[in-house]
Amino acid sequence: MWDGVELWLRRAGGRLLMGVAMMVLAVVREERWWLPIRVLVFLAGVAAVADCGVETWKLIRGKESTRVALDRLEAAERAERD
Repeated sequence: MWDGVELWLRRAGGRLLMGVAMMVLAVVREERWWLPIRVLVFLAGVAAVADCGVETWKLIRGKESTRVALDRLEAAERAERD
């Protein structure tokens, strides 16, 4: 079970946190930012949350086991570092 949680955090969790943070930032900075900029930042946050949903859907519907997907992701990260 924890493999699935770790895989979701690595693949989709960051996008969710980034999207929510962008939406909060756009709402909190109400008085200081020009309206079109706030709307663009808010929409970028919505897009990041939607991308998280798409990635979550792919993880749920994927035929690959969680352990194999996590191993593949870790191997790709090691290859990037080397």
